[in-house]
Amino acid sequence: MIDTVIFDFDGTLVNTNNLILNSFNHIYCKYHNRNCDEDYVLSTFGEPLELTLKRDFCDFNYEEVVGSYRQYQVDKFDKEVTLFDTVSETIKYLHDKNIKIGIATSRLKSSTLHALKIFNLEKYFQVVITAEDVVKHKPDKEPLIKVIQELNSNPENTLYVGDSKFDMECAINAKVTPVLVGWHKNSDELAEKYNIKYVLNKMWDLTEIIIMSS
Repeated sequence: MIDTVIFDFDGTLVNTNNLILNSFNHIYCKYHNRNCDEDYVLSTFGEPLELTLKRDFCDFNYEEVVGSYRQYQVDKFDKEVTLFDTVSETIKYLHDKNIKIGIATSRLKSSTLHALKIFNLEKYFQVVITAEDVVKHKPDKEPLIKVIQELNSNPENTLYVGDSKFDMECAINAKVTPVLVGWHKNSDELAEKYNIKYVLNKMWDLTEIIIMSS
């Protein structure tokens, strides 16, 4: 029986794709004098920002680059970020059914909590584990295991809902059932590669999985 659902954040609960792509374009133009390769940037979604920036901007001062990136996000966040369809209704449903709800994300805690507050969802999430809270990041199992421990849950009774290869591998490594959101252009490829049983067309589809497990 499923009694715990843990969510990724970017690309799963909230549509930050345009914000992230525009943030990368901002720093690519500033430091490399060109636009970013969108397909490449999309492939990095889910990995820690520090890892991406230190790899792709190794000839520049990291603190300066990440500062430019984060300042762009602060300036544009409220205008460019939206919830995906039926997210709010699904979270409220899970809460009403006494399902334990958490987040495991590679985003920073401040912006994660800010977004949850904007969308009036902060009261529903009992545990929020972000990049600052772990030593090993996704696809390592540590972020998920930390949420599970703090929720006093068990991996076998837990779903992890995400959108990237890092999310699917994290769930598999933690022996948690992976659930893939199906509204991204690489969703079919990921579902096939990782043999994902549950693929959501919209977030509300998650309620059917909960009902079937009861």
